[in-house]
Amino acid sequence: MNPAEKGWLKEYIKFRSPFPIDLNQYQIQDQDNLLYKIIQPTGLIYGHPIHAPGLRHPKEQRWNSLGKMKIVLLESFIHSASLKQSNLPESENDWQDYYLETSQSIGQFYSVLDPKINKKKLFFFSKPKLDDSRFTEQVLHRRLFLKSRWDNYWASLFQNSLLFLDTYYFGEWRAEKFSNIKWHKDAMKMLLLKVIAAAAHANQIIEREERNMFFTFLSSSNLSKDQSKIAKEAFRDGITLDQIDLRQADTWLLKKYVLELAILMIWADKVVSIEERAFLTRLAQRLNISEEELDISLIAIESFVIENWKEVYFLQNKHSFQVISETILQRITFVLQSHKESIAQEIKERKELLNLLEKYKSESLNAEEKEKMRVQLIDILKSIPAFVIIALPSSFLTLPLLLKVLPKSVFPSGFLI
Repeated sequence: MNPAEKGWLKEYIKFRSPFPIDLNQYQIQDQDNLLYKIIQPTGLIYGHPIHAPGLRHPKEQRWNSLGKMKIVLLESFIHSASLKQSNLPESENDWQDYYLETSQSIGQFYSVLDPKINKKKLFFFSKPKLDDSRFTEQVLHRRLFLKSRWDNYWASLFQNSLLFLDTYYFGEWRAEKFSNIKWHKDAMKMLLLKVIAAAAHANQIIEREERNMFFTFLSSSNLSKDQSKIAKEAFRDGITLDQIDLRQADTWLLKKYVLELAILMIWADKVVSIEERAFLTRLAQRLNISEEELDISLIAIESFVIENWKEVYFLQNKHSFQVISETILQRITFVLQSHKESIAQEIKERKELLNLLEKYKSESLNAEEKEKMRVQLIDILKSIPAFVIIALPSSFLTLPLLLKVLPKSVFPSGFLI
């Protein structure tokens, strides 16, 4: 199977059908939190889809980047729909039917957002029926194939960041939550454009990268001429947070998305100034997001970059690995300080870990023991409510770094770091 070839969707469904989606494995009840937990590590929220959630196809390494992105987007759509499904299938045949029906409805979803899409001949394919798998193949290809008019990686990042909004509203559309899904999605895009414009003006200096990002986002948003004009004026004349009505971001996940796109915009000029940090704090307050959760969003983005450093190559020119490493360690240290009592209790309840820590006080551990200690300390971090929904950079968090970021008070008395 190759996502670059005709008929790839049905072939992928055949591969997918023996593997049911187990939402219970995440042990998260809130649907918004769970969708974020599933999608955030893929990079889709950041406009750079890298890994499909959970499942890996054995031939994935042979696919080009566009093919990999198709699978990430498809899997994200399927997971978003599954969260809204009251009863999921049980048998393998039922799962195959469910995956096929869900994937075919992606084409129908896009035809609702753009009624003209099913009247167009998409690329070099002949026009298929609306409910045909080929139509979904073409729509996904078209959605991902759009090229940025700017020769700038940050700009292309913002072009693709709207893909997450597609997956979010797909789940809402499947659940028939909105009578006019297009209106709600367009209103959300306008809100995002205004927030991005405000973020660009946060330090009173418009960098070239910020301008490129804004206009790429605008060109990929497919808004009407009147809406585009309003957005351009907001960027040209400047707009403040107080002038933006944020009520359209009416769920926790949409608020989180607004905040993290603003963070990406702030990152574009390489430095987060005092004024820009104040802007992010003010935005978080307006969205009813705590300061700790703001730091969690920053950690989530930095974790994604560190964990996928070799693949997110365009970020390497913006922030050196050392700079990102230092900032993420500072943020993790800050967050852990407010959870030191629960961490200490968790350590006390883990006898093997406690024994290893006691042994570490007086003698050296072998490689296997050090790895056991590292894995258990990371498990404790992942159990902290603040970190439950994000993917920490496990490979980056070595034992010395963990011992550095964890509060000293959580360790047994006499333990020297």
